[in-house]
Amino acid sequence: MRFLLGVSLFALAACSAQAPAPEQSAEPATPSELSATPADTAAADLWLTGVDLPAYLDCAREQGVTLLQAHRTGDRPGAAENSIGAMQASLDDGALFMEMDVAKTADGVLVLMHDDTVDRTTNGTGAVSEMTYAEISELRLVDVDGQVLDEGVPTFTDALSFLDGRGFAQVDLKDTSFEEISETLVSANAVDRSVVITYSIEDAIRLAGLLPEVTLSVGARDADDLERLNQGGVDFSLTTIWLGIGTGNPDWDAVLANLGLETSFGDFGGERNGTVDYQLLSQNGAEVISVDDVPAAAAALDAYDASRALLEACPAAQG
Repeated sequence: MRFLLGVSLFALAACSAQAPAPEQSAEPATPSELSATPADTAAADLWLTGVDLPAYLDCAREQGVTLLQAHRTGDRPGAAENSIGAMQASLDDGALFMEMDVAKTADGVLVLMHDDTVDRTTNGTGAVSEMTYAEISELRLVDVDGQVLDEGVPTFTDALSFLDGRGFAQVDLKDTSFEEISETLVSANAVDRSVVITYSIEDAIRLAGLLPEVTLSVGARDADDLERLNQGGVDFSLTTIWLGIGTGNPDWDAVLANLGLETSFGDFGGERNGTVDYQLLSQNGAEVISVDDVPAAAAALDAYDASRALLEACPAAQG
């Protein structure tokens, strides 16, 4: 295939060393203030209604715009991880992709929960897979400070409904299956506004066969991985490449960009120890950065305004 030849030549020529970038000292940007009537404000809140997600990502790559993914929906004091409250806060900051963990209750209901148990993030105890949805729905979520919130564990369907027109779902499977995820995405009319995370080439191929219209995220380290995806029937126009944890890989990112593929990664370690440089992450080429500290990342990259300006400049993506 011609594109694979291009990958091989570019990859062989690319230097694996990354030059350090200078320290950035830009003033944090303030999101635009909306002066509108309540009805206009509600309409503005649904600004992503009908947006073509793959085309929007293409425009981000072509125009060098970095978008944000809120890891575990972007929890913070007053907003628990994997909650509607955290999603709203992250959307208000300027993140567009809400990474959510989907697990299954004993009676087959898909809910948002990262851990095998509810112990860490709710005021209850027990294994998710051994509790009914009725039991889990009685629990209240707990934020990062241990404060019990007046919010329950959302179902996957609840989350998809809330995000309709507001943001994109980035779906991470826990104790569930591609078949169950796909069924819910179809029934919620959310296939074209979701990204499903896969953890292997084989899983990406299987998901592409099961739900060919959905955008997927998959790790690909070299031309051989791309060849396997291509041979497996994965549609590259509906594929984002996960580059892993760290500050990115500008050389490989350039190879992928030359093929029309978008990338994502996250520097969670840098966020934890205070060394993260969001401007550097953006300069290193990813179209989507996964972040824990959504407010800080959004301020550093002017994410709220940048994401909206991108859509205005991208007729192909407009609904």
